[in-house]
Amino acid sequence: MSGNDSGDKNIDCFKEIGLILIIIFLCAEPAYPLQCIETEHKFDIRPGADQPSDLDIGPDGLIYIVDGVNNRIIVVDGEGKSKFNFGSEGSGRGEFRRPMGLDVSSSGRVFIADTGNQRIQVFDRKGMFLYMFKVTATDGSRSDPVDVAVSELDDYLYVSDNDNHRIAVYGQDGSFRFHVGSFGEDYGKFRYPATMVLNEFNELLVVDVINTRVQKFDPFGNYITSIGSWGILPGQLFRPKGVALDSRGRVYISDSYMGVVQVFTENGKFLGAICIDGRKKVFRTPVGLVIDKYDRLLTVEMRDNKVSVLQLTGQE
Repeated sequence: MSGNDSGDKNIDCFKEIGLILIIIFLCAEPAYPLQCIETEHKFDIRPGADQPSDLDIGPDGLIYIVDGVNNRIIVVDGEGKSKFNFGSEGSGRGEFRRPMGLDVSSSGRVFIADTGNQRIQVFDRKGMFLYMFKVTATDGSRSDPVDVAVSELDDYLYVSDNDNHRIAVYGQDGSFRFHVGSFGEDYGKFRYPATMVLNEFNELLVVDVINTRVQKFDPFGNYITSIGSWGILPGQLFRPKGVALDSRGRVYISDSYMGVVQVFTENGKFLGAICIDGRKKVFRTPVGLVIDKYDRLLTVEMRDNKVSVLQLTGQE
């Protein structure tokens, strides 16, 4: 055996041991008391989707679910009963190529990130096509819109341009306004920005996936603060994917790899993890989140093809 062969085997051995230790550490229950945000499981919505990614609730209580693999939007009522679907595969009006994110305005317009077609499409609450516009990159690179957030301020529409590591801001009519951020690890920069949500002050919270944090900006793109940091301990994030706000302004962040939803203040203080009966609730690849007017947390579990509905109870 050559010295190089021996060295390679040692490296492989260390990698294998390291992987085993990581798996054990990830799966182990913490030895310290867990801070819990108590919930009660109400029901699951199984809409017939294949790896759903996002959802939102319209002003009439209808729930819009992105079924990107099947190139459609599934609509159910507040109890999870099917109402209608819209969309099919293609590049024409009302057609999609792997849509990923959506947001519903207060007036009921449904804005959809039609990711594969590099555009935003807009529908009424019944799924009737209204208009669309391209998401373009000023340097000629391919855009990658993965989520949208509709603002009440100046008709802004925020678009996560994932591969270009920035937020593109448009008017809701499709007129370009400005960009927020660029590639990097510093505050105000991104590595693959994804899901977004707006608070009552029209401040924008953005899941910054590879930087393992949620960043908050004012409506004009000025950096305010950051929530979370890399890690696997409570209050840390490994692969954040979804973000939502409750009526008290608390920030809920799904971690798709760790299978948990954690709760923070908007200033970044860790409050606890979502629990049921004092035990951490483990989700199967949690991604998109929303909290309805009844304080129910709706979580898309991508790998289980469902939306879990939990009632927030012990919230202190």
